[in-house]
Amino acid sequence: MNTEFQPLEPNSDLDFDGMEDATTNASAPGVDIVRLLFRNKYLIVGGLLAGLLLGQAAYMKLGPVFSANTKIQVSQKNPVPIKEGEVQTFGELTAHIDVIKSPRIVGQAVKAAKLTELPSLKGEKDPAQEIIDSLKVKRLSGTDRTFLNILNLTYENKNSHDAKVIMQAIVDAYQHYLDEVRDQNTGEIIDQLNKANESILSDLEKKKQEYKEFRKDAPLYWENTPGSEAAVAGSTNMHQERVKTIDNERRQNLLKLTELKSKINTLKSAIASGESKETLELLAQQFLMGQARGQAGATTGGVESQAIAPGNTQVERARLALETHLMPLLIQKNRLERDYKKNHPDLDAVNRSIDTIINLYRRQGIEISADNLESGEFQVSKMKDVDFVNIYLKSMEQQMKELENRETELTRLFDQETELAKKVGNYQVVDQAYNEEIAQLKTQRESIFKQLLLEKVAQGNSGYTMTQLSPVKDELVIKRQLKFLMAGGAAGLGLILAFSYFREMRDTTMKSVDEIRNLLHLPMLGEIPQFTEEPAHMDDSQFDSALWYYYRPASREAEAYRSLRTSLLLKTERCGAKVLQVTSAEPGDGKTTSVSNLALAIAQTGRKVLIIDADLRRPTVHKLFGINNAVGLGDVLAQEIDAQTSIRETRISNLSILTAGMLPESPSEMLMSRRFAEMVNQLRNEYDYILIDTPPLVVVSDPSVISSTVDGVLLVVRIDKNRRGVIRKVQQIIQTNGIKITGLIANNVITNSLVGYDYIDNEGYQAYFEKPAPEPTKPAAKPAKTEVTS
Repeated sequence: MNTEFQPLEPNSDLDFDGMEDATTNASAPGVDIVRLLFRNKYLIVGGLLAGLLLGQAAYMKLGPVFSANTKIQVSQKNPVPIKEGEVQTFGELTAHIDVIKSPRIVGQAVKAAKLTELPSLKGEKDPAQEIIDSLKVKRLSGTDRTFLNILNLTYENKNSHDAKVIMQAIVDAYQHYLDEVRDQNTGEIIDQLNKANESILSDLEKKKQEYKEFRKDAPLYWENTPGSEAAVAGSTNMHQERVKTIDNERRQNLLKLTELKSKINTLKSAIASGESKETLELLAQQFLMGQARGQAGATTGGVESQAIAPGNTQVERARLALETHLMPLLIQKNRLERDYKKNHPDLDAVNRSIDTIINLYRRQGIEISADNLESGEFQVSKMKDVDFVNIYLKSMEQQMKELENRETELTRLFDQETELAKKVGNYQVVDQAYNEEIAQLKTQRESIFKQLLLEKVAQGNSGYTMTQLSPVKDELVIKRQLKFLMAGGAAGLGLILAFSYFREMRDTTMKSVDEIRNLLHLPMLGEIPQFTEEPAHMDDSQFDSALWYYYRPASREAEAYRSLRTSLLLKTERCGAKVLQVTSAEPGDGKTTSVSNLALAIAQTGRKVLIIDADLRRPTVHKLFGINNAVGLGDVLAQEIDAQTSIRETRISNLSILTAGMLPESPSEMLMSRRFAEMVNQLRNEYDYILIDTPPLVVVSDPSVISSTVDGVLLVVRIDKNRRGVIRKVQQIIQTNGIKITGLIANNVITNSLVGYDYIDNEGYQAYFEKPAPEPTKPAAKPAKTEVTS
């Protein structure tokens, strides 16, 4: 029979027991990482250890590193305000970490401490950059603009002594830098202020000297010393003062002239209109009284002050006395004498007033009489026939002429003094400019001097100050060794994982139960775990150690066969299937071990079970049970012995075995003969279950031949052995030959705490499956072996 691979048609009409019509729709599964790790656990551990050893070797080769560290405190001084509301900000640092790690600080440390002479830096082209690469600065508290910062400085070097020296040199260099920046910023400002002060002082002295020379020739009068605060308004222009006085006199003279003209015109109009003498005298008296009141309000000394006023001639003073004081009284006396008799009280009062005024002026050297009243020499004795109104009018006309002459003279003086005041005013403008410049220079000098004092105070109170909080300490850098170990371990682990991953990707073997189920689309009856390597407690039964159900009934392997038994019995009892064929895809998949342990499990339930070893090419059932293979199935099919005689009883109750016996030259033809089918039908009535062990499907055609005789087929698939291509070929064989697959048995399933349920590892479950130890009894006698006679 041709056993080569025969592909199926895409639309096959075959329908088998428990099988779906699906060809190759399932895609190749991905890599199960957990399973990958578990499968390669020893390789992974080995790679990790090798990586750690390589990391340690590299660390020993490159040598250890020492770390020098210290803490510094950088605090900002309180700035001094130059003006109200202004804060001094010069010299402020904005990034302490960047400044410390800058080439300026590190370069200064290299130069100041001669770090290039150290063994670790000797011969370096750029020692500053070498230090910067290994220098670490970390801020423990504060920010760039806070008044207080605490920084942690760390430097790593292979030489412990060099690390400490370099770290201390960097701290000293940063201290020098802070002082230098502070002095540089404030020093430049102080120098500029000193230069400005000297320049202003020189200009001030020069301006004072020029002003002194100006005052020697200037026609001005000064009430204050030059350069004082009042010096600007302290000079006096004498001509300007005279102009003011003359102008004031001109205004007064003009007022008097205007008033006098008005009186004269009024009095002349009254005379021309023919007014009576009494009316004219009354009008003159009113004018005189008004003039008296006006002069009294303008003076404080009364008659006496008018009489002794300087600059008045005797005639003027007499006329003044007549007009202001004596004339009104004389007019009143004349009117009283006409109206009343002598010795009238009012007349007596007027006479007393006249005598008082005459005596007052007489004491001043002025003699007043009425005899020569018209000429100005007044005599009291002759006053009856005097025309006081005419006299008063002439007096006002004479006075008007004098006022007009005075106006002319005052105008001439005003023009003269005005011209002189303008000329002297130019000197006054220059004087004012000198005083303003001197005052301004003094103000500038005072401002600069005040700012200079503030800058000198700020020089000690601005910028930053640094305090080293702890001395430089060195210690071995353990992290370096850990880094090497971690790097080596990661490298070794990564290489092993990569190797395992790519190997797993290239591996096409079935790796999980789900993968088998998805590829074959057949019911899964049981999952047999991977056997552990625990040694079996052998007895005198001569059973092979692979019979785990016999030697380890409490193991998870035995429990897996119980689960398989349960699934199989439930499935077969519903349909009445009793004869089952057990096969696999390839040799070594564990079908013989599986059928033997499954038979033990079924026999334990009290059912009669027969194992037929139908692998007439490489039989192994007799080896597992320690039975002689002298006669068996081959002999029965060759009609040399009957089946009942060839069947051997085992020490397990209800379990019998028909070994392979003689190996024929044409096993397929013998298995296709009617004798095999008749033998199976004959034994069907004597046993509850018949399990036939057959060769693999893809190797020979024997399984396909036997499948037509049995009630169902159990297919054993071994995980991590059967490849997907082989399984697809098995699927095609099943479809081509119409094999009725009852179910699948997944063999060599990895079960552990990571990927599955473990009866042994979970506390309490092992004791559940263990049976109490039986009392010691004598071992049962071995069944007699049937001798085959030819």
